[in-house]
Amino acid sequence: MNSKFFILVILIFQNTAAQFTNTEVVAKIKTETSNNMISVVGTATNTTEVYKSLKYSMSVFKTDANNNVSKSSQEGRFTLEANESKELSKGIVSIEESKKMIILLLVYEEDVIVGKARLAFNEQIFQKSNKAEDLLEDGIELKGIVVEETKTKPGRDFFEFFYTSYNLNQINGNKVVEVFEKLSFGRSTIIQVKIEDNIVHEFIGKPDLEYLEQMSEIAIREVHKYFNNLKKQKKDIFQY
Repeated sequence: MNSKFFILVILIFQNTAAQFTNTEVVAKIKTETSNNMISVVGTATNTTEVYKSLKYSMSVFKTDANNNVSKSSQEGRFTLEANESKELSKGIVSIEESKKMIILLLVYEEDVIVGKARLAFNEQIFQKSNKAEDLLEDGIELKGIVVEETKTKPGRDFFEFFYTSYNLNQINGNKVVEVFEKLSFGRSTIIQVKIEDNIVHEFIGKPDLEYLEQMSEIAIREVHKYFNNLKKQKKDIFQY
């Protein structure tokens, strides 16, 4: 089989799978604006006849003109009965004209993203390109997002190393990068770095900062390689 055609088949399958987001569980972000303050409510709706056990992460990312990023998050577990809607998270955030702000709500079922909602403010300030390759399939730009799902201090320490390096290297990928930590045997945990549910690097968590920093450097190289391969695949498909 022609290798370029094989890549095309894989990407078509991935795009088809992505269409299941917001199908069984619909995530939404509701807002009310007063002066420079926004009241934010994240909601989820179960559109099926089946009980759902889920978790959510709602994050606010602010980026200044120097590409410095600040992040605040709320997360938790919840359940939905058949056809039930529920408020997940409430908060008030300020709008600053000099900063881009992204509000991202992700809903997970067994560690798979099943619901997604995103709002952006002042995005035009930082808009450098309107190329189609910088857009998601729904036409919404989603770049430079890193989601944290850690459980222990070593997990959080690794995330700090990784997230700092991600920004310093200006990777700014157009896919959500997840840092996920799960329990393993005994008291140990496994830390994973995932893109599109693909594990690009994983290791056993240890309370050793030097070790965690080394793992972060390896993970950054693997993430950079993943995004470069995506760009190469798009280029190959276009030429085909």
